[in-house]
Amino acid sequence: MSSRRNFLKMLLGLSALSLPWTLWPGKINQTFQSWVKRPSVKLITPMSELPQGVTDEEMLYHSAMEDITALSAPEMQGRQAGTVGENKASSYLSKQMSSLGLIPMGDQGKNFTQVFTIPPVSKNVVNGRLTFIPGTLGSLRTPSVNLLGAIKGKVQDQVILVSAHYDHLGVYQGKIYPGANDNASGVSCVLEVIRRLLRDGKPARKTVVFAFWSAEEMGFIGSKAFVQSPTFPLGQIQAMLNIDTVGNGPVGDFGLWSVNEDNIAYQAVRAAAIQAGASAGRTPFGGHNSDQASFAQTGIPAVTLMAGDWLNKNHTPEDTIDLIEPEQLELASDIVYRAVQLLAFK
Repeated sequence: MSSRRNFLKMLLGLSALSLPWTLWPGKINQTFQSWVKRPSVKLITPMSELPQGVTDEEMLYHSAMEDITALSAPEMQGRQAGTVGENKASSYLSKQMSSLGLIPMGDQGKNFTQVFTIPPVSKNVVNGRLTFIPGTLGSLRTPSVNLLGAIKGKVQDQVILVSAHYDHLGVYQGKIYPGANDNASGVSCVLEVIRRLLRDGKPARKTVVFAFWSAEEMGFIGSKAFVQSPTFPLGQIQAMLNIDTVGNGPVGDFGLWSVNEDNIAYQAVRAAAIQAGASAGRTPFGGHNSDQASFAQTGIPAVTLMAGDWLNKNHTPEDTIDLIEPEQLELASDIVYRAVQLLAFK
């Protein structure tokens, strides 16, 4: 009897030990699915009617400051390309794009994402700014994603591209680099332009594609990846408008990066700034650049809009939402909106 009791105790003990391991794979699978899950996409032309399930109180009237708050939050971990923080940021943006009813323009046109890979990097502080340094060539590369969606126009093979990079610098020496201005501000402007166009409800003449690049901070890797393997023909792009670090400094003071002033992208943004009562002229690069460079190298008219004081606290842990001037951010969105009107609606 005693031996039987001991045998039963042993069986119960083994059962208790084996139960967690039986359930563990299911938990892993659930966690994995939550990481890779993308919102469902409704394939519609959003200019004709509001996306089903979207209300005024939800996505259409979501504010740019709410976007910056979300993207610069501690749980985003600085949005470094190839990290969990980037994955969280891309999930946030995918949800916004899906809820607003954009047409997927990523790989094979089936979703918003364009997958590419990035090389290993290290970090160093140069002149008070944290920067990436290329790692060993040939080492294992890490996946990253661009996000692309469109509002289809009457002429679908003529495209105005509006973009901003959503990645930043991640964590360095235990400190999060939030990147509220660089470049959650630019991302929020693009989203605000999308929402405003949808609220207008007017059909565009040309197709407007909205892109969120990753790995800009590592040398424009995301936008270069698109140019090298575009998800739609590069020849369709009539102009490229890029927005980078626009939320700080004196209200109405902006700069423009462009290889020259003789292109329709630069001219449209400059004209839009004048219409909006702002100042925006061609600014020397000073050893800096942004994603418009990837397109300018192919001959596509391209320009980047930025705040005149964009370098203030740039690439530091102090680039928080406290740096953002709401009026400056609203003005930047208005300039981009007006430029899109000039290029895609006339």
